[in-house]
Amino acid sequence: MNPAVLLALLLSFTSDLFAQDPGMEAIGSMSVQLIFATDGDPEIAGKLAKEMTVTDLKKLQGIKEIKFEHYRLLGVDKPVILKGYESWATPLRPSKEILVSFQPIKRSGDERIQMVLEYWQSKRKVFSTNPELKKGKTLYLLGPEWRKGRMILAVKIEELKKL
Repeated sequence: MNPAVLLALLLSFTSDLFAQDPGMEAIGSMSVQLIFATDGDPEIAGKLAKEMTVTDLKKLQGIKEIKFEHYRLLGVDKPVILKGYESWATPLRPSKEILVSFQPIKRSGDERIQMVLEYWQSKRKVFSTNPELKKGKTLYLLGPEWRKGRMILAVKIEELKKL
């Protein structure tokens, strides 16, 4: 075989090996907040817990199912959403004690996406859900008990690429 032809074939196969994986494409971003809620002393959440913004506090106080006297923000992460892979959020950085895994299932237009969301604590899956999230709208999920209160997970799609 002609060495030039052999080299051309080899180069064409090599470029396929280094092609980008389409599942690794970032299709958007989200915000994952970890909130501590209690009717007792909010200082039990620790020194890193912060006061909630007035807007976020009003949203939480308007939800009957998760009524508490005090809310504190424990942490926030803003990960990208990959098209075909599971991704992780670590809202309690630098600790990996509490993690949130998420993976897209399907898109419904340019504003909605259904995902698998899993809440992990101490390397154990606490709960899993498959909500359809709308861009810009926060979903609040009541988590497990913690330090005489409850954890609340607030998930919001910040950006979604157009289809």
